[in-house]
Amino acid sequence: MLGTARKAVTTMSIWRRSLWRYRVTTAGIALTSFGAATAIHNPPVAISVLAAAAGCFVSGLEIHANRRRARSVRFQSRDGDDYGDLSSHLSSLGPVVKSAHDVGVIMAKECARLRGQPVRAELETSPYRLPRELRVWSFDFLARRARVAAMYNGDIIGLASDVPSGDEDAAVKLRPGRYFDFFCSNLLAPFDVWGTGRKLPLLRGRELILDQDGKLRSFRRSRLANTVGVSSLAFTTDGQLILVAQAKDNVGSPGLIAPSGSGALEPRDLPEDGTGLTLGDIVRRGAERELREECHISEPDIEVSAIVGHGRWVSRGAMPEFCVVTLLQLTSDEVLDRAVRLVERPYVTEVLAVDLAPITRWNPKKPLAMLPEEIRGSASWPLALGLACLAQAILDQSWPLRQELMQRLAHSRCSTSNGKR
Repeated sequence: MLGTARKAVTTMSIWRRSLWRYRVTTAGIALTSFGAATAIHNPPVAISVLAAAAGCFVSGLEIHANRRRARSVRFQSRDGDDYGDLSSHLSSLGPVVKSAHDVGVIMAKECARLRGQPVRAELETSPYRLPRELRVWSFDFLARRARVAAMYNGDIIGLASDVPSGDEDAAVKLRPGRYFDFFCSNLLAPFDVWGTGRKLPLLRGRELILDQDGKLRSFRRSRLANTVGVSSLAFTTDGQLILVAQAKDNVGSPGLIAPSGSGALEPRDLPEDGTGLTLGDIVRRGAERELREECHISEPDIEVSAIVGHGRWVSRGAMPEFCVVTLLQLTSDEVLDRAVRLVERPYVTEVLAVDLAPITRWNPKKPLAMLPEEIRGSASWPLALGLACLAQAILDQSWPLRQELMQRLAHSRCSTSNGKR
């Protein structure tokens, strides 16, 4: 039922945008209706016929113009763009993280700050608005992608400033927004917009994330929604990592293996009174919510969570991504025995449990090597980021979950060697 309601809300949102796009057509239909309605009353028939004809004429003109414009615009994907020319710049920020399909970077200094001391967060009152240069393409892009992807135009939280990388007492700015705005900004960045007969693109997607020096734009200077992505790596009491196989029409990482829970930060993840905000606590709340929703577990099943890192998903408009590690009070069998909830089936295909490689082989620069070989090629970028940040965090003696996680992983290796799995 909830899934049907979400689809209805999404459809209505697209229809509202359609009415604005075809506002002259709407006025024309109103004129036509007026002409038809008054033809049988007192006004002269000529006036009614004229109103109806005018309505049909202006409606036809706009429909023709919009259809012609839609046919003349092409959104060319840059799937093969590995951003290799940015390697030196990205490496200066932290380890570059690649999955089979995407590329991004760990923000190394910011990760150390998030694990070491709290970062204050403030919520801006003004919501994100699409800039004019993106709004002009938004309807065409949204309408075409909506045909093949499961979307819901819910409220989201974006990042409007950068995470501090040192000891400065600077607050991170969070900003409310809507998912469609994120879709038409960050998710438009991997595309170039071309017009029929033109030798140059109307919009270069790379220019949305890079400044004039060819470096990633800061979040403060970005024109994109920059929805805060949150994910969790959840470990069971028997030391297995829970993963989620996403559905093929999921916008996040379609058809790929994702972390235990992954999604976008939402207003409900913020404290109700709006005080005492810390970025780590907000990220943890959002990641745990996604984990509960996608793996069908309850709040008492979660023992503890701690943030491990932050990165920028360059292939997704350099959006911010945060990850936490969660220790569950459940065995892997108890998690796998729970069916995927009906409302999550458009997004989640299956829940998995896997053993990671021994800690001695963990390398932040090669996070996919931590996974079983058979699923490395299907790993999503948030999963690769989470594993890379985990490989860094496990070397940090002050990280609060280090000892407990190492004990669980040792238990898992021992059980495997004894042939219990």
